Amino acid sequence: MIDNQKLHIIRIFVFGTLCKGARLDYYMGGSTFKGRYYGRGQLMMAENGSVYIDTKDHQAHTFGEVHLVDYDCLQRINHLESKSGEFPKGYDLAMIPVWNVDSYQNFDFNPDQAELCFYYRRRNDPVKIVGGDYVSYRDPILELGDFLRAEKSREYSEEEVMNYMKKIISKIDF
Repeated sequence: MIDNQKLHIIRIFVFGTLCKGARLDYYMGGSTFKGRYYGRGQLMMAENGSVYIDTKDHQAHTFGEVHLVDYDCLQRINHLESKSGEFPKGYDLAMIPVWNVDSYQNFDFNPDQAELCFYYRRRNDPVKIVGGDYVSYRDPILELGDFLRAEKSREYSEEEVMNYMKKIISKIDF
C-alpha cells in the first residue's frame, strides 16, 4: 500500500525565514531542496517585520527556493504561517508560478517555463470566494490531505498534486 502523504511530491516556494540557512529553516527538515527560483511580484515588508510578495507588481521578481515536501512538513509550515504566534496568523496557502534561476539571472516570465508551486500569501490582501458559495469552500490543506489519502495503489507525481490543487484553489480569488 502506498502512502502519498509521506512522499516528497508537494512543491513549495519559500522566500524568507524558511530558506536554507535562515532563522526557521528547521521547519523544512526532511524536505528535498529543488533549487533557487524566482516568482513574479515585489518582495515587501509589513509593519510587523514579516515579508510577503505583492503579486500585483508584474515587473518585479522575488528570489526564493523551491522545496519538495511531504504532507507532514506542509502541515508544520501551515501551522507556522497561519496559526502560530510567530507570524500572527498572517498567511494563507496559495499558488504561484515560479521560474528556475539561471546563471545569467535572466528574468523571463515565460509561462511555458514556469512551475506552479504553493506559497504563503499575506492574509491582509482581500480574498474572494469565487461564485459566492462559502458552503462549497474547503480549506486547501484539508483538501490536499484527503486527495493524498485517497490513492493507495500508485504514487502521485508533483504535477498531479499541483493540477488537482489548482482546481481547488481556483475557487478562491487572490
